[in-house]
Amino acid sequence: MTEEQTPPRTRGPNAGDPHPLEGVLSFWETVVEDAEATAEEYEAEGWETLVLHPGDVTVLPPANLPDATERVGFDILVPGREFETLSEWVDHAAFDRYDVYRARESGTVFAVSVVQAPAAEKAVVVPLYYALDKVDVMAKKAREQGELRLYVRPVEADQRVELLQSDPDPLFP
Repeated sequence: MTEEQTPPRTRGPNAGDPHPLEGVLSFWETVVEDAEATAEEYEAEGWETLVLHPGDVTVLPPANLPDATERVGFDILVPGREFETLSEWVDHAAFDRYDVYRARESGTVFAVSVVQAPAAEKAVVVPLYYALDKVDVMAKKAREQGELRLYVRPVEADQRVELLQSDPDPLFP
């Protein structure tokens, strides 16, 4: 398996919880393919793209620990090379626009957020997933704050890049 094909964990953050992708992994694979096709569309228009391949996506704050963190959004683990490229991009461009595409399969929501730096013609394509029954606390806090963040960090280290989503509603059903 290459670094870009890091599989998601098979259990949820709490030892007894099933992983949100349990039973819908093939749908997730289709979402990742759609993310890559979306990137190709941007590239055809002259944009430079980066498709992230999450190894895991975690809702923040967790539903069972609503006060565990001040962060509100998705914690996204990606391969080191993708993180390095993203870090370099956000140091040199303003990512201040985004589009969100969303679908639902069983109790899991799948989304693709395309975060854009129009002046630099760069787009970061971020496929996401979450269990619908685990997002209430995050959705409430995001709506109260009027934003949520995509906290992107490498699997290998304790670093992260934050991508702001100023209107959280497109990510929720």
